[in-house]
Formats: sequence, structure tokens, C-alpha cells
Amino acid sequence: MTNRNKISLAATTVFGLISSTLCATDLKDLVAPTAAAVKVVGDCKFTEGPAFSPKGFLLFSDIPNSRIVRVEADGQSNDFLKPSGGANGLVFDGSGHLYACQGQARRVVKIAIQDGKIEPLCDQYDGKPLNSPNDLALDSVGGLYFTDPRYGADSKIEQSCMGVYYVDAAGKTTRVIDNLQRPNGILVSIDGKTLYVAEPNKRELWKYEITGPGKISNGKLIFTGDEKQDGGGPDGMCLDQHGNIYTTYNSVVVLNPDGGLIGRIAVPEHPANCTFGGADGKTLYITARTSLYSVTMNVAGAPLFSTGPRSAPQVSHRNSFRGPARLAQDKKDPEKDDVKEVVIKAIKLNVPASWKQEAPSNNLRLAQFKIPPAEGDKPATELVISSFGGDGGGVDQNFKRWIDQFTAEGRKLKMSSGECEQGKYYVNDITGTYLQSTGGPFAGGKKTPMPGYRSLSVVLAVPEKGVYFLRLTGPEKTVTAAAESFRKSFNGNASKEVDYELK
Repeated sequence: MTNRNKISLAATTVFGLISSTLCATDLKDLVAPTAAAVKVVGDCKFTEGPAFSPKGFLLFSDIPNSRIVRVEADGQSNDFLKPSGGANGLVFDGSGHLYACQGQARRVVKIAIQDGKIEPLCDQYDGKPLNSPNDLALDSVGGLYFTDPRYGADSKIEQSCMGVYYVDAAGKTTRVIDNLQRPNGILVSIDGKTLYVAEPNKRELWKYEITGPGKISNGKLIFTGDEKQDGGGPDGMCLDQHGNIYTTYNSVVVLNPDGGLIGRIAVPEHPANCTFGGADGKTLYITARTSLYSVTMNVAGAPLFSTGPRSAPQVSHRNSFRGPARLAQDKKDPEKDDVKEVVIKAIKLNVPASWKQEAPSNNLRLAQFKIPPAEGDKPATELVISSFGGDGGGVDQNFKRWIDQFTAEGRKLKMSSGECEQGKYYVNDITGTYLQSTGGPFAGGKKTPMPGYRSLSVVLAVPEKGVYFLRLTGPEKTVTAAAESFRKSFNGNASKEVDYELK
């Protein structure tokens, strides 16, 4: 699977996560007894900004790929917004509106739940562009705090500092902190009376009393990470229902509301941010370099604040990015909701109604479907279903044959296996230059190189009924857009699949 368009969802338990050195007993009160870090999504470039919607799905940012990724309750994922303006920190309000720091676009925006409309909230201060908004937090009176550092080789900034800002309920922006070197993660306490700000340049966490909307006291240093054990940080942060702070260094460092150390949660990759979510609110989601992980907890996360600010008239709409985003889980989506059941010998498929079933083009095919092209795609994409009796040559032989249909140069491959109601299945996912045969998949002769193609191929073994082959092949953008519906057509579940290797 490609980094740009689709991500692996094979959930993989990694390793024990409770540090044996500090406050293990206290940490065990927070973390479920048998919990282990589980990879939910992988193959990203740099993950950040996880946020759980009251509609029951998770979003996170994949910053270098300029996209926000949506992860459903069953682990399926797709692009929520691409390009995302280099989105980093994300947060929902209680109604399901999304607020995002678009670092590349240098602005903070609101994405409305009703129609996915993107409204800028702040893109400048004192007549000058913001540096690169990084993280944000709503408060109890409809306002929003955000941090504005700058990272990377181009560190030149127009602002006089790397500051912390407040957008009030009416959309007016003020600077509230100007004496930190590079503020990053930010939180507002459950009661709305305390602001926490991360200072990663010094491994520090600062605490400020909120005395009014956008009004804070002088800061108090409450925690400094250990240089050797914690390394750089803190980065992103979240709160549990008791007000404990979960902040990312080399691990997720858990602190009480006054900065006292409770313990550390180890993560397979260096964490960048975290949030609580799940059906009961007791799942800690952690974005860590190339992946999203989850940890089962004994405690739930802090409740969402009810609302955030509205867009101010003076905010420009420059650097506009594509929208609207697919936001509400209950909005009508023809690819997900309008499906038809098709019986093909011993298997049943639930395919989108927009997939046009055609007469098989040769005797080797039991059925075939034409898939609507994604924007900009022209070559046809089709789903082909076949069955050849017995085991059809076996999983490995078919996988090797399918792999050889793509040139070795630039080829990307992922293989996995899982089980569904109809039987055990194996998935071969290849992206690259497809060698399209003019005489069918088994014919020799001339083959035309088709760069930018993707093939999702499944071997489905139905007990006592035979082996079936399902192949979705075509331009990468179209196949990626149809990938989730394809898996759901045979009731596959990527989050429960495991990696598969050729024998």
C-alpha cells in the first residue's frame, strides 16, 4: 500500500507498556491489566494530532502527506481531508465540529459538522502571518488557545516570538504568552481554570491559572523530563477524566494535575501526541512517527468542551484547501450505504450500487464489475471474481504470479491474512507499474506498462465450497477510493488481519 493514499490497518500487538521503574502500581490503576500497545494504522510519514469525534470515529494528521486520516470504529481508514494544509493539531467540540491547526497554510480553521465547510479562524496577528500553528485546545466559554512555533530548515518568522494565542468566542485573537522558546502541546483543564503548555526546547511543562477568557497568570514550571530517559519533549498532550496529564516524550509520560510523575507508557515508536476515545472513552490513541497505536485503559478521557469560536470577519481566505471534508459518520455516502447483495456461486458480496456489474468477458471469470473512476482517472478499474476448482494453485503461487504482473522497480507490496464469515482470506496489495496483458491475465504476448496502478487481490477459501479469487485492479487513485468498500464487500476486517509472508 502507498504512503500517499492508503495505509495499512493490520493491528499488531507489540510489547509490554508499563515501565517497571516508576510508580508501576499507580500506573496500573490507569492502564488495563492486560493492555498492550496495538498498531491500528501504519505506513504513514509522520503522524500527529489525534482527535476522537462524538460521532464515533478518530481523526489524525499525516503531516508530510498533507492529509487528515479518518479511522472508523472497525479500524477501517480513509482520507478525510487531502490536501489538509499541512494539518497538525486537531480537536473536536461536543457537537462534532472540528478545529485544526493548518501548519503549512499558517492558520487555524473550523470544519463544520453540517456540511464540512472549512472556515478560517485566525491566520495573522498584528498584521503579520502566523508562524506555523501547531496544537490547540478549546475552553469552557467557547474560546480556543493555540500554539504557534516554527520547525524545519526555514525557521524565519514574521512574528516577534513563537507565542501562544487565544481566539475568543466572537473570533477576536490575542497573544497570551510570548516568553517561551517554542511552545507546542497545549491543554485546558476540565474545570476550565488551568492552561498547560509544553516547552519542548527545555523538556518542560508549564501551568498557568486562567483568570478569564484569554487571561492567564504568570506561568509555573511543574515538570521537567529526564534528559536521558525522556529525551526531547513534551510534544502533544491529553487529559483523562481525573485531570491526569498524558504527555509525549520518548514515551507517554503520565503526570497528576500538579505535574507529579505517575509513570511512563512505552510505545514502539517515538510518540508525538495522544488522545482518549473509543466507544466507552477508555482507549488511549497515540500517534507515533509512522503509525497510530491504541492502549486499553481503566479510565476515560476528559469530556469535550461544548463549542469553539466562530470565524471573525477580518480573517482572510487565502491558502484555501479542498473541502468540504467527509465529517459526520451518519451522512449519506453512496459507496458505504447504498449496497446490493450479489451471490456468486458459494460466496455473497455486498457491493456499492454504483459498481456496474457486467457480463464476464471470458470463461475464466465468474463475475466482473466496473468501478466509477476517481477524479482525473481515465483507464477502467474493475473487480473480477474467479474460481478454478481445488485450491487454484495455492495462495503463494497466486501471490507470486500477481506480484510478477508489476515491474520490480518502484513496486510496493503488502500481504496479510484474516478471517470473515465466509472463510479465511489472504490479501495481496501491490502498487507500482502494472504490466497489462492484452489477452487476459493468463495470456502471453504483448504487455503494456501502466504506471501508477494498484491491485488489491484476495484469495477467499470457503470451507467445503472452494477457493475464490477477487481482484480489484486499476489506477491507484480509483482503487484507493474503492478499497474500503471492496474489503467490506466480503466482510473483511483489516484491523484484525495479520501480516502474511510467502513460504
